[in-house]
Amino acid sequence: MSKKSASARGRPKTLDRDQILQTALMAYWEQGPANVSINDICHLTGASKPGVYREFESDDGLKRSVLEQYRGLAIQPVIDILERDQPTLETLDALIGFMTQERAPLGLPSGCLFVMMRAQSHHFGPSTREKLTMLRSDLLGHYETWIERSKSRGEFADIPTEIAALFMDAQHGGAMRMQREGVPNTTIARVLEISLKTPIVGAGPARA
Repeated sequence: MSKKSASARGRPKTLDRDQILQTALMAYWEQGPANVSINDICHLTGASKPGVYREFESDDGLKRSVLEQYRGLAIQPVIDILERDQPTLETLDALIGFMTQERAPLGLPSGCLFVMMRAQSHHFGPSTREKLTMLRSDLLGHYETWIERSKSRGEFADIPTEIAALFMDAQHGGAMRMQREGVPNTTIARVLEISLKTPIVGAGPARA
């Protein structure tokens, strides 16, 4: 092998990007994203700090990449539910079920990393804040599309669509904060049934 070809290949890449992202995601989710540094991630993964910086450029870049990873794990499923062609009440039941699923069997922390990162956004760099804004705008857009579709079937209250989307988003955030505080999922589900079904479709919770 010539020196030229060996030089072109460069130093072998040993950093496992997926491992870094998964470790950072879980650490942020469990401990709070503002409480975890790149040094902490290096300690947990055995990666070198220069290697992490080469891969993600900065702590800001790492947090933005984690958000992209989290989108597929916990935001896309919400969008998938909203895009189903089904009655409004079934969609609400599916959303409530997803928000209040038991996390322990899945090996996931309580609460929502997206909600936490939005609350702590002043701690993050511009790239992460931009990503948070983009994800929230996208999610609100999907809520609005679903609301308009429900209205066209006469299954949604006469509430301005933009306000209704913000209301849905607020209920999700409140539910995730309650879960983080240790409120039982069965209780959170009841709260969501009352807060979502009654004003939106005029249907209170069926359970006694």
